[in-house]
Parts: sequence; C-alpha cells; structure tokens
Amino acid sequence: MSGMSMGDVLIPGETLPLIPYQSQDLARSIESFRQQQVTGILQLEVDVQPDRSWQRVLIWYKGEITYGGNKLIDRGELIRTLVQKFKPEYSQSIDGWLIQQLVYPHSSRELLTFLVQRDVLTWEQIETWAQGQTVFALEQAIGFGGKYRFNPQPEVDFYLGAQGNGLNWNQLMMTVNTRQQYWIKINSLIPSMAAVPLAPTPATAAKIAEKAIEQHTQKWFDGKRTIVEIATALDRDPLQVARSYAQWVQMGWMQCQTPSAAEPEPPPPAALPIVLSVDDSPIVQTRIKRALSDHCEVLLANDAMSALHLLARQPVDLLLLDVTMPGIDGIELCQTLRRMSKFTQLPIVMLTAKDKSYDRALAEMVGATEYLTKPLNDEKLIAIVNQYAKGGHIQ
Repeated sequence: MSGMSMGDVLIPGETLPLIPYQSQDLARSIESFRQQQVTGILQLEVDVQPDRSWQRVLIWYKGEITYGGNKLIDRGELIRTLVQKFKPEYSQSIDGWLIQQLVYPHSSRELLTFLVQRDVLTWEQIETWAQGQTVFALEQAIGFGGKYRFNPQPEVDFYLGAQGNGLNWNQLMMTVNTRQQYWIKINSLIPSMAAVPLAPTPATAAKIAEKAIEQHTQKWFDGKRTIVEIATALDRDPLQVARSYAQWVQMGWMQCQTPSAAEPEPPPPAALPIVLSVDDSPIVQTRIKRALSDHCEVLLANDAMSALHLLARQPVDLLLLDVTMPGIDGIELCQTLRRMSKFTQLPIVMLTAKDKSYDRALAEMVGATEYLTKPLNDEKLIAIVNQYAKGGHIQ
C-alpha cells in the first residue's frame, strides 16, 4: 500500500468548484455516490444560518462511507484521538512513538493495523468511534442546504476492520433516523440543533439552582454559538447536550434563539401562497411541483427533519405531507407539529395511497386538515390548495 494519509489525500480539490444543493438533494446525492461506488472525499459547507455554515466531511471508499466529521484529521491526530478515548493510559507515551512513525511514509491504515496487532486498539473500537462521528456529520448535514465539493482520489486509506470495509449504511441511517425522532420530541423546547442559547440575564441566572449549571451557562451561552458548536467544543454528543438543555428550558434556566431569529430572511417578493410538500418520492414531488408551481411558490423536502429545518426558517401557508416515509412518517410529523403552538392553525393535507376508514381516522386524530389519496389528481390538488392556502387564489 502506498503511504497516503488522511491529511495527505486532501486538497488538490481546492481548485474544484463548490456546487450548491438544496436540503432535499443531499440524501439523493449520497445514494448516487453509493451506487457509483465512488472513492474520495465529500466536503460540505452546510448553511445553518444566513451568515453561518458548518464544515463537514465524508470519506468514501468503493461506495462505502468510512468516516465523517467536522474536518479531516491527519494520522497523528487520528491516533491520539483514538488512544485517548480507548486507552488513555497510553496517551502519555504515544507522542514519542508517533514522532518516530510519522517520519516514515506510513498510512493511517498501516498505523491503525500496527496498533490493533499489538492490542492497543481493536477494530471494533475504531469502527464504533468512526460510526459515531459519521452519524453526527450526517444528521448535521441532512435537512440543511449548502454547497459541496467532491474530490475523487485514487486511494483513500482510512477504511475499517481486518477486511478493509466501510461502515454499514443501513445501520448508520437507522441510528440517524432514531436520533431524528428524539430531536423532534424536544423540538418545542429546542427548535433546532442550530439554535443559539442566549446569554443568561440576571433574572434567568437567579433561577438556576445548581452552581455547575450556572457556570456552564455563563461560559458557553454567549448568543453566538449553536448547540452543536457547544457540544463539539465539549467533545459531547449534541443530542445529549440538547436533551439536557431542554430540561433547563422547562425550568426557566435558559432561552434559545432559532437560526431564523438570529437574522431573519426577507419575505418572498411574490404575494403567492407558499406550499411545502414533504414526500420521499421524486416522482410525486415532480408531479406536485409541475401542478402548482405556476400558481404558488412550492418548497420541497424529502423527509421529516428537512421539513422541520425548513419550517424553522420559512413560514408556509400549507403543508402537503406524505403519510409513508422512511424514519419519521407523516403521522408522527403531523402529530409533532400540532403540539407546537406555531403550527396549530397550519393547514396540513395528508397524501397517501391508503384509503381505508382507519387511515383517514388516524390522520384526523393527529390533526390533519384534509386527506388526499394517490395517485394525485391535478385539479383536485389545485382545488385543495385553493381552499386552504392563504395569500391568493390559484386559478
């Protein structure tokens, strides 16, 4: 194997252009990379606020993701991170060994294999760490728009296990989907992982009963850093941090500012109704876009988290919501939205191929305004939007 490290493989692609993408496009691009069995590095600039973006990377090896994170880390940082996490008793002596090893053209893979063979680390530990970092990167990228650059490389040497495999994609997405459900559960308290905790006022600080929490809010809540950025600085799981913060919000110990509140986006120039369609089928989305786009502004999201991120930043007049979606389905999303005062009056039209009385009753029970069955009839769809969307009539 040639001696190419994670740090070494990067940045001939700095000359490659950044390609804009919408929030609903990223999951499809990732699926395309998998099908094409690409090898290389996907660099993302994730737009989480009008003036703020997150840098994320995903490393690909023959169509499989092997690592995701905030940045690419070089061989030395990779080894130090893993040893500190799993064998901290070796952390004092690892630097001297690394200095000697990094003089020679060892790759990340070769260094990891050396440490596994000497029982310093195990492939299971390395894969567990890589999966956790990749889950964080995926959940912090999916649902937002931004820009990406893909750097195809002849060899990316960070791959896992004795056989040199990537991470299990289905397991990755199951974990991401499970975590998304927890993010949605706390959405009424923590509106987004990109929400910004506000600096505590004297009145807020006076309510805090625990000294450690008071010190935490004084140190980290500056009205600038997002929850994800705070968790990254603390080297903690952002979801665990957010769940703690949700309890603090309930206690009146903190307040959050949503990304859109930090710098409101200007309203759309047209006085047309804004319709958000949430459906994981590109065919259905194309049909809806074609039927409605001449008469209203149509926004698209292909999953629940993308829809929630969009709703946090953009007011809409009507929600078209598919019932059957992977991960969080339309029933769960509708129920979640109805629990939030901001969306109690939002017209929600459920779209589904199911037409049994039970399905209709369930949709009505969770707060759906109307229920349409697929395949969609353009005239019926336009009539429904005309009936419920404000801001003008669709002719």
